[in-house]
Amino acid sequence: MTRAAPLLPALRHALAALLVLVAVMPAMARDADMRTPAGYIVGMELPATDPGMAAHVQREGQKMPVQIGGALFDGDEVVVRDAGAAVTIETVNDRQLRVDATHSPHRVTGALPSGGRFSALATMIGELFESKPAARTVNLIGRNDETLRLQMGRGAAQRVVPGTRLWLGWQGGAAPFTIEIRAPGEGGAVLSATAATGRSAALTLPSTASGPLVLEVRDSADEAVQVGLLAQADPPPVPAWISEGAPTPAFGQVASALWLLERKPAEWDLQAAALAADAGHYAAAEELLRRLAEGWKPKR
Repeated sequence: MTRAAPLLPALRHALAALLVLVAVMPAMARDADMRTPAGYIVGMELPATDPGMAAHVQREGQKMPVQIGGALFDGDEVVVRDAGAAVTIETVNDRQLRVDATHSPHRVTGALPSGGRFSALATMIGELFESKPAARTVNLIGRNDETLRLQMGRGAAQRVVPGTRLWLGWQGGAAPFTIEIRAPGEGGAVLSATAATGRSAALTLPSTASGPLVLEVRDSADEAVQVGLLAQADPPPVPAWISEGAPTPAFGQVASALWLLERKPAEWDLQAAALAADAGHYAAAEELLRRLAEGWKPKR
């Protein structure tokens, strides 16, 4: 008993230290949750053999893997070691920046307004860059299928805003193709028309368009596929936090398109494609349009 007595003060001190640690741990967790979003990784040029050694994100003393769609926070450092590697980022301060070994490490600074709510859409954008799964669903068409097939906009009558430059992609059929927007019914007046040798085209819905319309693709064998349109003056209800949370306008347009594609009923799909097409030569936008033409849709 006499030997145990000196241990009591030490035990009291240990218990007190443990209580302090337990009290501090929730605060540490809150600090981690309160990181300030500053941007996203949108491109990588890394060797396939060992990408983890070529580049990483340094965050609070930890090495984080780089991945497209991955969030960047204020204070992160993008580190590129390999001379042939590069990481493209979009942040509120840098806009779009390609970080290579010469300019490494690059410290990320800034804050995106409402950026936390944007993370799920950013992850979906990252998924667009990933390779397509080997198994194709039955509704997709093989490259050698000659049947003219239109997947886009078939889920519901498509609401479109007059004056919008619409983008449409399809599968199969024999070139050249004629694409028209016209009034419904036999012999309906043609409002807009264009021709295409490939399997995608853009044409403008006139600013004076109103009511129900038909968008038709016809091939050289006189096969035709159609989508019903409903001209609507009001733009689609894309939340403001999407544009506020995007570091660049192009990133925001792809995110807006994905948000519209997730809506039920699927009545804004063509307007979503128009948003993505308006992003220009932007890898995520181009990949999204290609997948839409093949029948891909995000999980609703």
